[in-house]
Amino acid sequence: MVKKIKSCVFISGNGSNLNSLIKNSRDCSFPIKIELIITNNKKAKGLNFARKYNIPFKVFPYDNKKNFERNSLNEIKKKKIRFLCLAGFMKILSK
Repeated sequence: MVKKIKSCVFISGNGSNLNSLIKNSRDCSFPIKIELIITNNKKAKGLNFARKYNIPFKVFPYDNKKNFERNSLNEIKKKKIRFLCLAGFMKILSK
């Protein structure tokens, strides 16, 4: 059995990539466990997958990049996330 890495997935739309990641993460040999989903779009259809699979999610507006990144980073640190995945998230993030 693979030791799973705590992961966060950033989405902004339909969530087709997220859905694939969730399904694969259920396999014991897949190396990640999705512990958090972050989006800038409160109407993102991908949030339905978060609800369906009972994965915590946060919605932060992107009208201010600095605030979005600060809020996201705070949540990532709280959950001790080690891996970030941008699954159709179409914004550029800082280092």
